[in-house]
Parts: sequence; C-alpha cells; structure tokens
Amino acid sequence: MQLGRGDAGTWGEMPVPIASIDVGSNSVRVAVMSRSAHGSLEVIDEARDVPRLIRDVEQYGELRPETIAHLMAVLSDFRLLAHASGAEIVAVATSAARDASNGPELVERIRFELGIDLRVISGEEEARLAFLGATYTLPVSNGLVLDIGGGSMEVVRFADRQAVQTWTLPLGAVRLTDRFLTSDPLATSELRALRAHIQKQIAGAKIAPLRDDETLVGTGGTIRNLGKIDRARRTYPLSRLHGYEISRDELHRVADLVQIRSVTERRSISGLNEDRADTIVAGALVVEAMMNALKAPSLTVSGQGLREGMALDASPEVLPRLAELRAASVRDAVGRFAPQRWDIAESRRALVAALSMAVGFAPGAEFVEVLDAAAAVEDIGRSVDYYNRERHAEFLLLEHGLDGWSHRELALICALVRQAHHEKYTPTIYRPLIALRDHELVSAAGCVLALADAIASRRSADHAAVLVWRREDDRLLIADEQLGRWEPTTLAARFKRAFGLELCFEGRAS
Repeated sequence: MQLGRGDAGTWGEMPVPIASIDVGSNSVRVAVMSRSAHGSLEVIDEARDVPRLIRDVEQYGELRPETIAHLMAVLSDFRLLAHASGAEIVAVATSAARDASNGPELVERIRFELGIDLRVISGEEEARLAFLGATYTLPVSNGLVLDIGGGSMEVVRFADRQAVQTWTLPLGAVRLTDRFLTSDPLATSELRALRAHIQKQIAGAKIAPLRDDETLVGTGGTIRNLGKIDRARRTYPLSRLHGYEISRDELHRVADLVQIRSVTERRSISGLNEDRADTIVAGALVVEAMMNALKAPSLTVSGQGLREGMALDASPEVLPRLAELRAASVRDAVGRFAPQRWDIAESRRALVAALSMAVGFAPGAEFVEVLDAAAAVEDIGRSVDYYNRERHAEFLLLEHGLDGWSHRELALICALVRQAHHEKYTPTIYRPLIALRDHELVSAAGCVLALADAIASRRSADHAAVLVWRREDDRLLIADEQLGRWEPTTLAARFKRAFGLELCFEGRAS
C-alpha cells in the first residue's frame, strides 16, 4: 500500500513518559520511556512475557480462557509499572488479536477491567510504527525495514527517512514453526516445504530488490537473536546490538547452524534466548529468503521497533534529518554528562576546525565529522572522575551510544578521545571497525584534538576570539594574549612528530 509524505512536525521532549504495551503474537512487552529535549528516547522500565497467543489462534481460531486470564495478569502488572513512573499508557495488539475471532471481546474486557485502551492495529499501521521505532536512531535514509513477529512479517520501504510503502505477509516465526516444523531434529522434507512456502509468499509480494543507496534494516526478537548469535561467533569490539551489521554470507551460516541442531542443542547456542530455541529456524529462513530476494549484501539490526515507534507516535512527527539527529545526540551526551562544560566543548570544536586548517589536515568527510563529535564529547568522563577521564568518556559513549552514528563512527570517536590523551595509543581493540590503514589518521586527528583541548582549557569562558595563526616555513605560530607565551613542551614535541611543524605561542599577533 502506498503512503503519503507527511509534513514535518515538532521534535522534542515528551511532556510525560510513555508506557508502550505491545500485545504481540509471540510475546507481550512493555517499555516505559521518556524523551529528552534533544530527542533521544530513554527506557525507564520494561518487562516481557511470552504467552504465544498465535498458537491459540492457529489451533482454535480464538484465544482460550486460560490464555486470556494469563494475559490479563500480565497486563495488570504492566499497568503497575506504568503508574509507578507516572507514564501514559499506549497499548496495541497485532497479528494474533487481528486474527482471533474473540479479539473484540478481549479488547472490551481489558478496557473494562484494567482501564487500558488496547487498539488492534492493522498490518499497515504495525509496519509504520515498527519502521518509525527501528530507524529513528539509525544512520539510514533510504531502504527497507523487516519486522518479523510471531504471526506475521511487516515490510516497509522508506525514502528520505519517511515510509512510502508497506507489506504484511503471514510469515511469523511461531506461525511457520507450528505449520511446518514438527520434527526434532528437523526433517529435510519439512525444511524444503517451508522454504518453498516462504519463497512463494515473498515472490507474490513483488518487493523490488534493494538499490545501491538503500539499507536493509531488521527489527523484532527473531532478528535481534540472529544478530546476537552472529556477534557471539565473532571477535567484535562493541557490545551494542543496535546498529550491528550481519552480512548475507554470515546470515546463511547462522541459518545453517540453527537448523541442523535439535531444540535442546539450540538452547546452548551463544547469543540465542532459550525461549526462541524452537522458533528461530523458521525466522532465520525467512530472513535468509528476504535477503536473497532483495539482493541485500547485509542486514542492519535495530534494537528498537514497535514500542519505540508507539512512543514517538504519541507526538506525531516525521523522523528528524540524519544531520539533525547526529548533532542532537552529541548535544545530549554533553548535556547529560558535562553540562557545565558546554562552552568549552564548543570552543574545542572551533579550535579543532581552525587547527586542522592551519596544518593542512584534510582527512576526508568521515574523519572531519567524527573529529568534530570527539571534540564535543572529549571530556564528558570528568563526570565520573578527572583522572582517567578519557577512559570514563569512552565507557559512557559505548554504553550510552550516540544516535545517528554507525558502529564504526562510534568506535572512531572513542578512539580519538583516547588518542588525544595518549600519543602511543593504537585502536587495535576496535578491529574490524577500525582498520590498520586508519591508524595514521587517528593518530594525527588525536594530536589536533589534544592541542585544541589544551588551548580551550586555558581560555576563560568569555574568551570569544577566534584562533589567530600564521605559518612561517616549518613553524606554526599561534597568537593569543590570554595564553601569553605558553610553552607546552611535550605537546609541541608530539605536534612536530605528527605534522613536522614547530609549535610556537605568542602573546599577541605581530
């Protein structure tokens, strides 16, 4: 179905937290979230349960009384979490509730007994919300989002960070498992029949392959578990799953790994949640078939999805532009961890740009952007402790993350923060995100950042003068009355090793 392009809306702080309740076909989840003035979502609390409603629907055409009783108890608990945080509840139900003959009665009972207004949403609406949540903080502008649930798979094509077309296919992991995969270990004939069914469904949807400027994004528990399995099999420097990329070849290997094992054996696979051991094969085959059909070289895993989309949709807006998102995430990190040093951070950024020009350091667009971001967040580690502040900054960045920045870019920012404080630092811990060929650039950029930080730290807050400099043969002379005739011996020696220039400071310009 075609979707129109919406008008730009506001982008900012939520007046109250939102408790997003997702009554899915496999699991039921709640996430209580707030949003900062800079736009980032923060989880206050969350909980989940796995009632697998789709199994009732597939077998009986309706939800059984005991299943409904269990669901009511789960939702009652979710309501407590929401009320404890002062959150407004937003609740939706997806494929299983859409297909259950007693879905309307369930909605009325939940409203009457719990006071929760549960909306049974269409596949189109589910896809739109999943897209909104999945892509909100990822550095993607065009592509496709896959959301594999228990009963269905939603697909969204997006352009310029807006949804333009959606599909809903009956390719949920639990639904397919119950219909096709009844043996343990799995029989070859079952796998063959399931693959044929998946391929027929995908072919019938007529989804065009990815273009060169498009990215395939995956969300939902199935895809996140496939990402965790792949990451556990590799030496990978970041613990963050959000933004992790799986190549098509590696996805094939993961699919092969899970399908040759029994359910009991799958439970021991590193990275796989035990409650998905019985359904992960069907989900893996769907992802594998989609990547083949779309000719997707890789899949970017989103750690966010429908629930985040519900929270964002509570104050309607289009997704922020990528440049806006990246800038806001940097402001948010400084505002959260070192708000009193924002003026110094801004000074440091300006100095980095000026010093790069002075020494002729032009490393390319990617390094220019990450160096600017590193200049802003370089000393947020002071909020933990002044000593080893660069390590504290690295930890905070890795754990808190930066919206809109890729894993490689986040690794480069962290490496530059470390490099600024230690000339001999090498970012080998960030392989393969930072390659050996990047080390020389990281070293030079770290030297620029170190000098900018040293100057910014010695200027008063009201010192608004731009950097005044000139080149004389193999010397860089910086004129600043406030710095006087400062002689940073160690830093000057490092600067000469990096750029072949003597660093000199003058009290005023001559």
